[in-house]
Amino acid sequence: MENTSLRSLLFLSLCSMGSALSCFQCNTANDATCARTGCSVDHDVCINVTIAATGEVMRRCWLDQRCESTDVQAEFGKGKDISFICCNWDLCNSRTSRTIRTDVNLFLLGFLAASAGLHLIWF
Repeated sequence: MENTSLRSLLFLSLCSMGSALSCFQCNTANDATCARTGCSVDHDVCINVTIAATGEVMRRCWLDQRCESTDVQAEFGKGKDISFICCNWDLCNSRTSRTIRTDVNLFLLGFLAASAGLHLIWF
């Protein structure tokens, strides 16, 4: 019975990793006016960019490998004072979203792998 539960959790975790990320896409600070969009396979994070001087907010799907200041500056406002957040869970680029960057699925997989390893050692 215990093996079946462990396998089920592992299967569910792997299935959820294949789903597309959803992000807000808009140029406004108001979540209610933003479109919720599914990201393409190559866009693996959401980004929330704020231009300090104007308060303009831009949100969309983005590439994790381009979550560097120089790349974001080049795309959204070279020479402007900007702040940005990249995150990797559904609708995390909300105006009210927390900015903790984590991947729950990887944590869950690590936990399950460790549990399975301990189970094999002890039994």
